[in-house]
Amino acid sequence: RPPTLRPPRTLALADKVANRREQSTEATCITEMSVMMACWKQNDFNDMPCAEEIRMFYDCVAKAE
Repeated sequence: RPPTLRPPRTLALADKVANRREQSTEATCITEMSVMMACWKQNDFNDMPCAEEIRMFYDCVAKAE
């Protein structure tokens, strides 16, 4: 049965596609963030004992950007 709406042009595939950047769906720095949050939880959310984990997380974020 024919479609109820008529397209303004004939339906055909284009020779090219839009030039847009693919965004990665993979989250970055998840491991570093998990380690940092686990350290916070073990130390009652005190930053001082977790300074190394926080630095590693910020380094990863800076590298990802």
